[in-house]
Amino acid sequence: MQKRNVLSGHTLIEAMFASFLVLICALIFSATIPVANFTRGKAENLSSATSLAQKMMEAVRGEGYPNTTHLRLFQVGLSDSTTLVSTHAAGCGPLGEQALEFTGIDSGVVDSPGSVLPQGRGFIFSEQIGLDVRRVTVIVSWRENSDVKSIRLSSLVANL
Repeated sequence: MQKRNVLSGHTLIEAMFASFLVLICALIFSATIPVANFTRGKAENLSSATSLAQKMMEAVRGEGYPNTTHLRLFQVGLSDSTTLVSTHAAGCGPLGEQALEFTGIDSGVVDSPGSVLPQGRGFIFSEQIGLDVRRVTVIVSWRENSDVKSIRLSSLVANL
């Protein structure tokens, strides 16, 4: 008759300890998923806002210098109305800054910030800074939780 090795195999304590380690690793991994999703969402909003601002800036630059006045921006379909609104009240500009809103504009060239971003809004204004030179500024804002985030692009448009 052969002697049986008493020390072979795993004990119940070893199996429980291994299960506990696997459980801890799974909990740590699962705790990072909501943070990763939140960060991905913030990055996606910033990317969408930047893209919207760039599209609007290219549309304005494509219209040329004569169409960069507030009235012409409305007439060519790049603003919701000719009424100036406060960017400060929207949480994305300094006190006293006024701009045209393009939140509802959705065309083949420019998308609507209101439909792409959470509580998204778009603003555009131009200012004469020299003879035959205007600075056009595009602001896209959105809300993340209770914070208003925004991106601002400016470009010079000259009468060539």
